Amino acid sequence: MANTPPNITTPIINPTNQTPATGAANLGLLNEFIGTWNSTKGADATGYNVMPLPQVGAPNGYITKNFPYYEEITFAPIAGGAPNREGNFTQQSGVLFYEQRVYFATNPAASSGASSVQDALIHAENGSWLYHHTTPQLDGPYGPHDVPPPAGGIPTQQANIQYNKQISVPHGNSILMTGGLVGPSGSGNPDFSNVQSEYRGAAPFSEMNTVDPASFLTKQLQDLNNAGVTVTHYDSLRVSTNAEGGGVSNIAFENRYGKVLGMDTNWYVEKLSNNTTQLQYIQVIWLEFMIGTSRRTFAHVDANTLVRV
Repeated sequence: MANTPPNITTPIINPTNQTPATGAANLGLLNEFIGTWNSTKGADATGYNVMPLPQVGAPNGYITKNFPYYEEITFAPIAGGAPNREGNFTQQSGVLFYEQRVYFATNPAASSGASSVQDALIHAENGSWLYHHTTPQLDGPYGPHDVPPPAGGIPTQQANIQYNKQISVPHGNSILMTGGLVGPSGSGNPDFSNVQSEYRGAAPFSEMNTVDPASFLTKQLQDLNNAGVTVTHYDSLRVSTNAEGGGVSNIAFENRYGKVLGMDTNWYVEKLSNNTTQLQYIQVIWLEFMIGTSRRTFAHVDANTLVRV
């Protein structure tokens, strides 16, 4: 039975009727994320997923569920921020709420006689992105004046933990990543090799002939270049559970059988010569499965190219 194709052209977060806090001063690079984004459906899908799964009786004790996908994401700013008080100064948090839904692009199960999975929802999550900067602190709960700043002035926000991503996943995982802008930025196609080197030595990539999801990003950029469209400027943002303040919380079942150990996400904001902006990302989730009598670590990787609706 065929699945109903989703409408991925409309926002999946209702906008506020108040004026949202936008602009680079409030959101940094996240200001470029605002809006609804999607990716190509069907055989031309730009997303690819490598998902290891434990399975008793499989030759290595696990299988992979690898497939092309498409998705929709809405990033929505709120009317204000979320200030954190130190006592002498305040850390301001610019906020983007987001909602994401991911779908099978094709039907890899067809050859086995299984039901069609094309256009079926495979993943959903929501959460928030935060951008931090420091300001004076109000005197009392509402001001109008500020308290005296600390000796030496208000410290500058640490650039390496200026951005956060908070995720809620209905498998029973809550994930907090921290990080910041990473270099180099510039013109021309971004180089993904540093990110690829982080997971290529891990299972399943080290043990199976597995497609590298980042190769889909490279192909998308090459296709644009072949059509005469170039990247005139890009910036890169990386957040990780391994950075200061990051962490993962799993429900009991996941801790025992499919534990999320950590997560790293790299996003690329790319300005194109046709006066549009696209987003590309590589996401690595580090999983721990019980394979036989041993716990082993695996890399679950997805990558995609998104265009604004």
